[in-house]
Amino acid sequence: MSTHRTTPQPRPWYCPDGLVDDYVTALQDGGDFRMLKAFKILRATVVNLGTVAITLYALSLGADPTLVGSLGLALLMLYNGIEIGDYAALLQALAEVSAQQSEDDEENS
Repeated sequence: MSTHRTTPQPRPWYCPDGLVDDYVTALQDGGDFRMLKAFKILRATVVNLGTVAITLYALSLGADPTLVGSLGLALLMLYNGIEIGDYAALLQALAEVSAQQSEDDEENS
């Protein structure tokens, strides 16, 4: 459900076009930026706490600390990298929607 973008500026390399286009569509259709931002923060917090809890539980069962610690850290780094990319795409979409609205306002004036 992505739309074709009309912005002449290239997007940063870390913002996937499809994801930004989906966010642009959602924001143009009346999506709430604060709700999306709050949802992303809540989702990241839940996953991070879950990863830490599972890692600590595995350590309490006597698992190899080096292996469990390395895997837990790698999982946290991977997930947080994905979250940062997703959040950057949302911010890019917000900037594009704001710029488009400014252009529309200037044309209507």
